[in-house]
Amino acid sequence: MLPGGWQRLLSGPLLHQLQQAQQEIEQLRSLRLEGQAGGGQVRAVVSGLGELMEVHLDPKLLQPEERETLQDLIVVAVREAMGKAEEVQRERLQAVLRQLPFGGLLGR
Repeated sequence: MLPGGWQRLLSGPLLHQLQQAQQEIEQLRSLRLEGQAGGGQVRAVVSGLGELMEVHLDPKLLQPEERETLQDLIVVAVREAMGKAEEVQRERLQAVLRQLPFGGLLGR
């Protein structure tokens, strides 16, 4: 059993804020963000947690002579999508962290 002060802290506002953080993580999991390269010839879709979900390729790029170009475009599209996911994560989770009693200690 936790000491009285900890028990009150964990059962009150902190518990509510931890539940909010969990909800935010679930929303990030279902969010889809897209990165593109080659004018949309390659598109990568990631979840808000940065998990690669889909890659879409223009059929014109599936020619043997386009192999290196295709590889480069995939990397660019995935990096763009991952960058978007990182930014969304930072924005949403920082908002939740700022509400915690010790949120100021964790940075802005």
